Amino acid sequence: MGSRKAAYKASVLVIEESGPDAGLDSAELKSLNYLVETADSIGDARILLEEERFHLIVLRSDSPDKNAVDGLREKAPLSKIVVMAPGADIVSAVEGNLHPGADGHNGADDFYGIIGKSPGMKKIFSMVDKIAASSATVLIHGESGTGKRVIAHAIHKADKGPRGKGPFIEISCGALPREIIESELFGHTKGAFTGAINDHKGRFEQADKGTILLDDIDTLSLDLQVKLLRVLQQKEFERVGDHKTVKVDARIIATTNNDLKKLVAEKKFREDLYYRLFVISLDSPPLRGRKEDLPLLVTHFLGVYSGENRKKINGVSDEAMSVLMEYNWPGNIRQLENVMERAVIMDSDGEITKEDLPEELSQKASGPLVPERDASSEEPGALKDFLKQPEKVYILNVLKEVGWNKKKAACKLGVNRTTLYNKIRKYNIVNATD
Repeated sequence: MGSRKAAYKASVLVIEESGPDAGLDSAELKSLNYLVETADSIGDARILLEEERFHLIVLRSDSPDKNAVDGLREKAPLSKIVVMAPGADIVSAVEGNLHPGADGHNGADDFYGIIGKSPGMKKIFSMVDKIAASSATVLIHGESGTGKRVIAHAIHKADKGPRGKGPFIEISCGALPREIIESELFGHTKGAFTGAINDHKGRFEQADKGTILLDDIDTLSLDLQVKLLRVLQQKEFERVGDHKTVKVDARIIATTNNDLKKLVAEKKFREDLYYRLFVISLDSPPLRGRKEDLPLLVTHFLGVYSGENRKKINGVSDEAMSVLMEYNWPGNIRQLENVMERAVIMDSDGEITKEDLPEELSQKASGPLVPERDASSEEPGALKDFLKQPEKVYILNVLKEVGWNKKKAACKLGVNRTTLYNKIRKYNIVNATD
């Protein structure tokens, strides 16, 4: 199916549990150049997934069975799964969830599920391309909510070799108590502890010949860090309660939102493990540092939640977009997603307005403060730098850089031309050569 899919934008599996509408959805999506397969149930879909891989799986159901959906996720770990009500606008949902083409790319806007076109994200794209086929350990650091897990998934998806076709297994190291996390990572034998009624394969064994993501790795206890170091160095470990050595070949990707070097100095993180993890490192930039990506993310989340809530949303008003652009986003992309979900629910006229947004977004002091920089030393770019220097000065610098071309300036600032014209009038910005 590889050559067949290459001619399409993306592959979509539509599961229609509540009626015979899948055929209609299929025809509409096919007309938009998607490769579409349909199934009448999750059971039928699982049979298709034995031989097919899809970029997106859409389940339309009044009351989806959670266990069945979880089983679907296990069957198709690399597919994005969207659950939506029957009758909801499937085209909006698909377009909102699938920016990438069949190879994971869509120009500068989307890259294996990562949405963005800012310089910081283009740097991430370049790094992912370079390291995808490598088995080297990768450390991704960044603030909470910046999309570190999405980057990890992209690394695995971008690998065109055997490992990329292998499993992608993840575990949140900070979400499980100490007595459970060791068993989850390395497995256990029957009778190893109270409640261990069967042998259990840990996440490392499950990830053999594939990739394992260790989310929030800094939360691991020092004794577990020792066992992890052994896996990194010797590719082996023992299950809890067993003396038999298990060999494993899994690429390790770790994430953290803390300064590991500082934790090493504080004796809270092993120095030898730190250097083993730091073979390749990636920085996941905060949303306030990539504001030109915000309109793309807003469009994406509108597509997702308008589909889930069976609403037709035509867009975002200039005033609302201005509020979104000027906010500091301390919770990053995760916070933006929550805000857009709320906005879709609150909307009553088909357009997201300022009234649909939380009041806190209008408070300029929101989020962590960003140090000011000298405007003369900055190369004009996205409106993100409004947070670092007076907005009027920044807009003026961008206008000068593009020769006062309003269309180009609006594009670089990440706003529409109406918003730019309003700000030019607001600040009385005048071209001295006119």
